[in-house]
This record gives sequence, structure tokens and C-alpha cells, in this order.
Amino acid sequence: MTTLAETATVHSTQRNRKIPFSELADPGTYISNATGNLFRVPEDALVVGRSPLIEIVSKGGTMMTQISDDPWLPISKARQIAADSDLSINF
Repeated sequence: MTTLAETATVHSTQRNRKIPFSELADPGTYISNATGNLFRVPEDALVVGRSPLIEIVSKGGTMMTQISDDPWLPISKARQIAADSDLSINF
């Protein structure tokens, strides 16, 4: 039986990719490195020309860390993965 901590470690190890927001290409759950805000990016959000389209405009760019490929990761698991990865949590 897999524990929540083991599951979080697996998610954390498999993901934790830091990429600029402008280069998001995969659906999943992301955390803004600057603010600690959580972003859910479903597959539909990445299709060119379809809603919802999200744009973040910033002088220095916005770095994001993907913590899971599941855009609907439960908040409790997202918090645990973020904490285990030493990421700011603002959600």
C-alpha cells in the first residue's frame, strides 16, 4: 500500500520542472516560483486559439514549477508536494 508521503515523493521526483510560464506546453499543476500561487493547466488551456487563454506579463518573466501532470491534483496533495520541494505555498 502506498502512503500519501510516498505518492507525494513520486509526483515530486517525476515533475518539479522549472520552466517559464510562456513555455508551458504540458497540462498539470504548477506553482509560481515568485508568488507561491497554484495554477491548474488543463489540456484545453494549451490548445492554440481555444479558451481559456491565460497570459502573465512580467518584466523578468514568471518561472513556474510543475509539481504534477494532473491538473486536478487535490489541494492537500499539492501543498504537501510543494512543501516537500521547498516551494512557497500561497494557496
